[in-house]
Amino acid sequence: MESHSIYFKKHHTKLLLLLVLLDLVATMVWFYFFGIDELNPILVEPINKSLLRFTFFKLLLSLPSIYLFNKYLPNKLAQIGIGISLSAYTLISIIHYYLLINILFPLS
Repeated sequence: MESHSIYFKKHHTKLLLLLVLLDLVATMVWFYFFGIDELNPILVEPINKSLLRFTFFKLLLSLPSIYLFNKYLPNKLAQIGIGISLSAYTLISIIHYYLLINILFPLS
Protein backbone atom coordinates (compact mmCIF):
# COMPACT_ATOMS: atom_id res chain seq x y z
CA MET A 1 0.00 0.00 0.00
CA GLU A 2 1.32 3.38 -1.00
CA SER A 3 1.93 5.83 1.82
CA HIS A 4 0.98 9.46 1.47
CA SER A 5 0.48 12.37 3.78
CA ILE A 6 -2.99 13.37 4.90
CA TYR A 7 -3.55 17.03 4.19
CA PHE A 8 -7.29 17.33 4.71
CA LYS A 9 -8.61 16.59 8.20
CA LYS A 10 -12.07 16.20 9.74
CA HIS A 11 -12.47 19.95 10.14
CA HIS A 12 -12.23 20.26 6.36
CA THR A 13 -15.27 18.01 5.92
CA LYS A 14 -17.11 20.18 8.47
CA LEU A 15 -16.14 23.25 6.45
CA LEU A 16 -17.39 21.54 3.30
CA LEU A 17 -20.72 20.82 5.01
CA LEU A 18 -20.95 24.47 6.06
CA LEU A 19 -20.26 25.63 2.50
CA VAL A 20 -22.93 23.27 1.13
CA LEU A 21 -25.49 24.61 3.62
CA LEU A 22 -24.51 28.20 2.79
CA ASP A 23 -25.01 27.43 -0.90
CA LEU A 24 -28.38 25.83 -0.15
CA VAL A 25 -29.72 28.81 1.81
CA ALA A 26 -28.23 31.46 -0.49
CA THR A 27 -29.61 29.76 -3.61
CA MET A 28 -33.09 29.62 -2.09
CA VAL A 29 -32.91 33.32 -1.14
CA TRP A 30 -31.71 34.37 -4.60
CA PHE A 31 -34.38 32.25 -6.28
CA TYR A 32 -37.34 33.07 -4.05
CA PHE A 33 -36.76 36.76 -3.35
CA PHE A 34 -34.80 37.94 -6.39
CA GLY A 35 -35.80 35.55 -9.19
CA ILE A 36 -32.22 34.43 -9.84
CA ASP A 37 -32.22 30.98 -11.44
CA GLU A 38 -30.34 27.92 -10.20
CA LEU A 39 -27.26 27.29 -12.36
CA ASN A 40 -26.90 23.57 -11.63
CA PRO A 41 -28.96 21.84 -14.36
CA ILE A 42 -29.66 18.86 -12.08
CA LEU A 43 -31.32 21.13 -9.50
CA VAL A 44 -33.27 23.44 -11.83
CA GLU A 45 -36.40 21.28 -11.92
CA PRO A 46 -36.53 20.62 -8.15
CA ILE A 47 -36.21 24.32 -7.26
CA ASN A 48 -38.87 25.25 -9.81
CA LYS A 49 -41.26 22.73 -8.21
CA SER A 50 -40.70 23.70 -4.55
CA LEU A 51 -38.03 24.83 -2.13
CA LEU A 52 -38.59 21.69 -0.05
CA ARG A 53 -37.95 19.47 -3.07
CA PHE A 54 -34.86 21.51 -3.91
CA THR A 55 -33.56 21.10 -0.34
CA PHE A 56 -34.18 17.36 -0.44
CA PHE A 57 -32.36 16.85 -3.75
CA LYS A 58 -29.51 19.22 -2.86
CA LEU A 59 -28.83 17.36 0.38
CA LEU A 60 -29.35 13.98 -1.31
CA LEU A 61 -26.62 14.89 -3.79
CA SER A 62 -24.23 16.48 -1.29
CA LEU A 63 -24.38 14.66 2.04
CA PRO A 64 -23.43 11.12 0.91
CA SER A 65 -20.17 12.33 -0.63
CA ILE A 66 -19.30 14.36 2.48
CA TYR A 67 -20.03 11.30 4.63
CA LEU A 68 -17.80 9.12 2.44
CA PHE A 69 -15.02 11.71 2.41
CA ASN A 70 -15.16 11.80 6.20
CA LYS A 71 -15.31 8.01 6.59
CA TYR A 72 -12.39 7.34 4.25
CA LEU A 73 -10.41 10.47 5.11
CA PRO A 74 -6.93 8.84 4.93
CA ASN A 75 -7.67 7.44 1.46
CA LYS A 76 -5.92 9.30 -1.35
CA LEU A 77 -9.08 9.40 -3.47
CA ALA A 78 -11.04 10.93 -0.57
CA GLN A 79 -8.29 13.53 -0.14
CA ILE A 80 -8.56 14.47 -3.81
CA GLY A 81 -12.36 14.57 -3.58
CA ILE A 82 -12.29 16.87 -0.56
CA GLY A 83 -9.83 19.17 -2.32
CA ILE A 84 -11.95 19.40 -5.46
CA SER A 85 -15.19 19.85 -3.50
CA LEU A 86 -13.73 22.53 -1.22
CA SER A 87 -12.37 24.39 -4.24
CA ALA A 88 -15.70 24.23 -6.06
CA TYR A 89 -17.79 25.29 -3.06
CA THR A 90 -15.35 28.08 -2.19
CA LEU A 91 -15.81 29.43 -5.72
CA ILE A 92 -19.60 29.07 -5.39
CA SER A 93 -19.45 30.96 -2.08
CA ILE A 94 -17.50 33.77 -3.74
CA ILE A 95 -20.22 33.99 -6.40
CA HIS A 96 -22.87 34.20 -3.67
CA TYR A 97 -20.93 37.00 -1.93
CA TYR A 98 -20.61 38.81 -5.27
CA LEU A 99 -24.39 38.59 -5.77
CA LEU A 100 -25.00 39.82 -2.24
CA ILE A 101 -22.73 42.83 -2.66
CA ASN A 102 -24.31 43.74 -6.00
CA ILE A 103 -27.82 43.46 -4.58
CA LEU A 104 -27.02 45.50 -1.47
CA PHE A 105 -24.89 48.08 -3.25
CA PRO A 106 -25.96 48.33 -6.91
CA LEU A 107 -23.72 50.40 -9.17
CA SER A 108 -26.53 52.30 -10.89
